[in-house]
Amino acid sequence: MRISKKTTGRKVGLGMLLAGTALCAAFTWAGPSIDNTLSCGLGLPPGSPGYAEAEAQKELEAQTKGYLSVCDANLDRYRIAFAPLAEATTHLAFQPVDLSGTQFSHFVSLGGKSESESNVLSRLYRGFRTPDGHIVTLFEHDMSADGSISTRNPQDEPERIHGLPARLMVFQTPAGKAISHLSWLEQRRWYELWIDANVVATPLREQLFSLASSLPASLPACPNERPPELFQMGPDGFPLVEPPPRTINEADMAALLHPAKRPCK
Repeated sequence: MRISKKTTGRKVGLGMLLAGTALCAAFTWAGPSIDNTLSCGLGLPPGSPGYAEAEAQKELEAQTKGYLSVCDANLDRYRIAFAPLAEATTHLAFQPVDLSGTQFSHFVSLGGKSESESNVLSRLYRGFRTPDGHIVTLFEHDMSADGSISTRNPQDEPERIHGLPARLMVFQTPAGKAISHLSWLEQRRWYELWIDANVVATPLREQLFSLASSLPASLPACPNERPPELFQMGPDGFPLVEPPPRTINEADMAALLHPAKRPCK
């Protein structure tokens, strides 16, 4: 499970953390229930009765089949409505990685889509069609632009991209529709790369990792930001939240209220 949060100094809102946890669950939970019937939606929340058993069942299915069985609605998160790339990249708060010297340059561009985090345009999707007709999507989130941090259980990241921990998740519906989703963190740039196919035991798996490895190093939007503090996960599956400081200076308060004004340079 990957969880991200927005933070300035040591002040963190519990509501934001819980919202981030729910959002992460929406992106990653897509397995069968304990009785092996097909399940849709978020599944059991962390800390609830049966949560650990459901997680173990998902892990067992992934190990046995190499992918998780999901309903079609669970793939909606990966179906991006792309706009013209020039439109999507206007007013971005960071510089996306240059793909001109990568394998992506041989694909047909489908456009892009930008998203904001804390009112900062720090997230970008770019879509491509491969020569064999598959749709590949690259997602970047420059967390230095909006002050977010992210953490994930190291046991969830057995793969490697440029030596960095990474995770591959494969989802497939009974109708055969599939998504193979690769994710990793490079410094302050969070990446997700997926293809509309089940790559298990196929040449597409190596191609997906090759695409990820072809990306150049990113340039953070906020190179000299104050390093954010990571947080620990509690036994109930939720982040442990430290109490806010008794005092906060004007710069930190301004950054908390207006992430785009954080001192970066």
